[in-house]
Amino acid sequence: MVSNRKRSVEWYTSKLGFEVIQDLGHWVTVGHQGTNGLLHLCEASEIGEELSPGNQGITFHVRGDFEAHMRELAKAGVSFDTPVTKKPWGMFAQISDPDGNVITLNPED
Repeated sequence: MVSNRKRSVEWYTSKLGFEVIQDLGHWVTVGHQGTNGLLHLCEASEIGEELSPGNQGITFHVRGDFEAHMRELAKAGVSFDTPVTKKPWGMFAQISDPDGNVITLNPED
């Protein structure tokens, strides 16, 4: 759920490099062409729902040099809730979209 579909589409495309895959007016799906994962951005007010910011269980696996990619996101103005963190079980970072939906980023192994 998002508060402003247009603003969210702009953020996901300009900050994360996603593409609009489908725009049906009342919702938009964004993602990277050729991948299985898409995000369905639906404006909460249009369906009588309320926003529920926080960890939505969304995780993206990042190909290539993970730390370099995180630096590029920071340069693009993406704020990190959790900067690149290394744990015995792996590495990750967390960001939030404009509505506070938390997204976890992991290196693709």
